[in-house]
Amino acid sequence: RRRESGAKRDMNDGSMVKSKRVDRRVLKTKKALFEAFDRLIAVKDYDKITISELARSADIDRKTFYLHYSSIDEMFDDRVDNIVSDILDSVEEDMRRRAYDEAAEGHLEDIEPDPYIFFLGISRAVRESASVRNHVFTVMPAEKLTEKLVHPLVAEIRKRGMLPTEAKGPVFDIYAASLMGGIIGAYGAWVKSGLEVPDEEISSVAARMMEACGREFTRYER
Repeated sequence: RRRESGAKRDMNDGSMVKSKRVDRRVLKTKKALFEAFDRLIAVKDYDKITISELARSADIDRKTFYLHYSSIDEMFDDRVDNIVSDILDSVEEDMRRRAYDEAAEGHLEDIEPDPYIFFLGISRAVRESASVRNHVFTVMPAEKLTEKLVHPLVAEIRKRGMLPTEAKGPVFDIYAASLMGGIIGAYGAWVKSGLEVPDEEISSVAARMMEACGREFTRYER
């Protein structure tokens, strides 16, 4: 019985290793595609990039591309989703760190997300990602930008419980849309200026805009 259970355990371990290996391959392929996309969009328009040249630049074949995505649009959406998720991870990590520090000092206040940390993540992603700079903030129409970036961003923030419970309903959606529209406009101007303003400064501007909108929303709710 021991030998049999050991064999089963080995088989399970083997399948887990295989699963992790597959996951790593998927991540490696996606990373190669994202990097290839950044290289291509730095020298040509988004609509002119083909799957064939993208796959070639990523050193994969077309079949491999289609194992992961049905189109370049779908791949780009996944890229944006990954960036948003990474940024919100950094915000949550900052909240955990501050909660730990407060608890160590004997304080039990609720820890709120820091908008500055959130926007600093966005600023760094914009600076580091040519595809975000050259496509999202310069040539993408405002409606498309809202669909691609604002809606997923608000949805992800909601999912993680990073909004007050009263922040919901159509009125909040209007506030969120107007706020994000203004902030995206600020980032668009930043990109067009050649990123001359430091990341910390544009992040501070965006954070202050968010805090001002939050105060206005709270007054409306009352």
